Amino acid sequence: MNKLMVVLPLISLLAGCDQGAPAGDPALITSRAAEWDVALNAGDIDAVAALYTDNARLLAPNAEMTVGLDGIRATFGGMIDAGLSGKLTGVEARVSGDIGYRVGRYALSAGGKEVDVGKFVETWERGTDGVWRISNDIYNSDRPTSSANAHLLIVHEVENADRWMAAWRGDNSRHKLFADNGAAHVHNFRSVDNPNLTGLVINVSDMGALQEMLESAEGVAAAEQDGVRMNTVKILFEAQ
Repeated sequence: MNKLMVVLPLISLLAGCDQGAPAGDPALITSRAAEWDVALNAGDIDAVAALYTDNARLLAPNAEMTVGLDGIRATFGGMIDAGLSGKLTGVEARVSGDIGYRVGRYALSAGGKEVDVGKFVETWERGTDGVWRISNDIYNSDRPTSSANAHLLIVHEVENADRWMAAWRGDNSRHKLFADNGAAHVHNFRSVDNPNLTGLVINVSDMGALQEMLESAEGVAAAEQDGVRMNTVKILFEAQ
């Protein structure tokens, strides 16, 4: 919530900037914005990234601000890999000269179940090529932070179950990595019928820290080293 307050003066500035320029048609950005959830739901991270400027700032919840397309790809690519789909609903959009902004709501789902709802603010810029792109993107959840632990089920296939299991053994195993990032208790499972079908039941005390780790370079590298087939990953949230 505090992060949203940071961007409000920016909205006021945009509303009052370039007083000599006529107000533009909001459809200049809303028509482009409609491509965002289409691209996410299609699993097309290239199409998502194409909607942002090269130096776009992303202010995701419970994470440091990132600058550039690498951060855009890591964050929203992580959502795609986790099997999330989204729907954006615009509330207000304005354009003045080569700058615009859009305010709206979002809903994220996994496996047909809604897992998060929240709000967002985007600022848009028209490039020298005449194309409108997002230059700043901030979003956060409507749901209160819970101090109670939650349980998460992750199911995936791996290249070699023995190699994957070995990564979870020893003093410096994946258990430590997860414990250092909001998940102190992780139980490992493998299928009898298909040994390379594996899973985790995780007791999560800090969902934001765990998500940030999974989407980080360290988390992605760990999954690659362990032979996790990312296109098979399914994440199930505890039913309420």
